[in-house]
Amino acid sequence: MTEVGPEQIDKADADAVFYASYGTPEKSKEAQITTGSLWKHLRAVTTGRSFRVDDQLWIQGIGYTAAGKILDEIQQRLAAR
Repeated sequence: MTEVGPEQIDKADADAVFYASYGTPEKSKEAQITTGSLWKHLRAVTTGRSFRVDDQLWIQGIGYTAAGKILDEIQQRLAAR
């Protein structure tokens, strides 16, 4: 996991990106990042492999149950592409 701001979005360049923001997308200004030109040029975005995930599970979730659900979600999303 890497926390990045709009000016550091190139650090998120990868084959796949799973992203979340704390609270509502409006309060976190998520749209500023995900509609910006730097975001649009990330490899995962251009290949359709960027996925918004649930903050409550992915960031706040702890334990084996949360880990299992996260792994299931990764498998489902990447296998579908």
